[in-house]
Amino acid sequence: MLQSFYTAFTGLSADAKWLSIISDNIANVNTVGFKAESAVFEDLLARSLTTFKNGAPVNQEIGGGTFISATVKDFSQGTFKNTNNPLDLALDGEGFFMVKDSAGVTYYTRNGQFRLDANGDLINMLGMKVQGWMLDENGNLAGAVGSINVPMSMDPRATTYVAFKDPSNLDSRAKFIVDNPNTADVDESIFNPANSDTYNYVNTVTVYDSLGNPHNLDYYFIHKEEGGEAYWLVFAMIDGKPIEIPKDGNNYAFLKIRFKTDGTIDDTAIKGYGTVTSHGSETDNEDADDNGIFTIANVPIVPGSIGEITYTVGSNTRTLIDNGKGKLIDKETGDVRGTVDYSNGKVYISELAHNGNSDSITVSGYQTYDTNESTNALDPKRIATTPVDLENGAAPISLTFNILDLKQVAADFMFYAEQDGNSKGDLMAVAVSEDGVIKATYTNGRVRDIARLAIATFKDKEMLVRKGSWLYIPNVQTYTPVIMPGGVISKVRSGMLEMSNVDIANEFINLITAQRSYQANARVITTDDQILQETMNIKR
Repeated sequence: MLQSFYTAFTGLSADAKWLSIISDNIANVNTVGFKAESAVFEDLLARSLTTFKNGAPVNQEIGGGTFISATVKDFSQGTFKNTNNPLDLALDGEGFFMVKDSAGVTYYTRNGQFRLDANGDLINMLGMKVQGWMLDENGNLAGAVGSINVPMSMDPRATTYVAFKDPSNLDSRAKFIVDNPNTADVDESIFNPANSDTYNYVNTVTVYDSLGNPHNLDYYFIHKEEGGEAYWLVFAMIDGKPIEIPKDGNNYAFLKIRFKTDGTIDDTAIKGYGTVTSHGSETDNEDADDNGIFTIANVPIVPGSIGEITYTVGSNTRTLIDNGKGKLIDKETGDVRGTVDYSNGKVYISELAHNGNSDSITVSGYQTYDTNESTNALDPKRIATTPVDLENGAAPISLTFNILDLKQVAADFMFYAEQDGNSKGDLMAVAVSEDGVIKATYTNGRVRDIARLAIATFKDKEMLVRKGSWLYIPNVQTYTPVIMPGGVISKVRSGMLEMSNVDIANEFINLITAQRSYQANARVITTDDQILQETMNIKR
């Protein structure tokens, strides 16, 4: 008789624990990443006796009640909530985010409420650091899994590489630059940036020095023909200073490009053209009639290569510099005070014209070029150039050109190039792609892949135990999870959070069931008490 009291009591105790589990599920219906728990009931056996009658077994089994032997977590996918915060992340599929506390203990969570702290570390709401791989500049995983740090600024980087990219095109229909018989003293075939008749196309790429200052890299394209065979000359300069191409012990002013009949680069016929010769300082006297025109001795002059031009006006000494586009600029004021024709060496200085004096100018140095070309071909993927001194405190710019994707077909001129430099930039925005790559956008316009989230999964997820605050940890610390980059076993949804997977309707049904079960077990105890009372009354 007394055994039934204890049997019913086990039911009351189990139902009370079940109510606690149900109430915990309902209480966490709004907890991000929460996974519902369900109770596992196990029966108790009070007595088991087996006898045999006529050789057949007869079992007498009397149960001793029930108890909750375990809880099982439901790791099914929860619904997504849109937050529009790019660092709110949800996993669409298997796996857990990895976070590490200050003691170095790694926890696992489905709660992707992350943010950047003042140091740029990606952390969760508890200040634990989110784990992943940092990426190198090429977007490759660099090193082992560790804390993710997003730099709050990007250091300036000097441009070292410029690549022409598809759909860059030189129009095969462009006219050939040829001698102009109507010009007596100027050969129109000689390149002159100040004369658009001496080139077909010009375009500019912005490059950066070691201090992050932007500079204009100008490309001039000249369509030429020789012996019935067409080719292109390319002249480049940075802020009006010429870029030379070293090869075979010489420096060349131009890049000579030939194309195949299908319009692609003939990689066996890329050469340097126009051997550069340097000339020292010289003094030139004004031409007749006080016309302000002076003639430099050697031509053609490499545009932008003329050093400082000095002369005297009254008691003042002027210093002019060549801007590479036919203008002579006052070094102190920035005013345009003259022009230069690179094809014939004529220098015109306006304030020296018709002043009644026979003036002279001193040119500190300059360069000329000829029609020779390099003996050996250049690699179109890696065409090195000489350093260009910028005279602004930054290191000289040395570039490598990649022109392999340049084409020549009957279509309009098209120019598209990529370069690897940048100015200083401050962090402006952070985004996360579906494959867990964290991208940072900076005020200099650069977007850089910073890191990739690490996603962990377990062969048996029931080995994970709750530690509170959305966190799980393996119950066997030596157990190694399977760790892989985001996007492999699950997609990373940015701007979303995975809500609790608790089913309210199901929990209410369980709540009603637990309540009725508790009432039934309580009624058993009441009935046992009444029967025991009747037994006690037999003595009366």
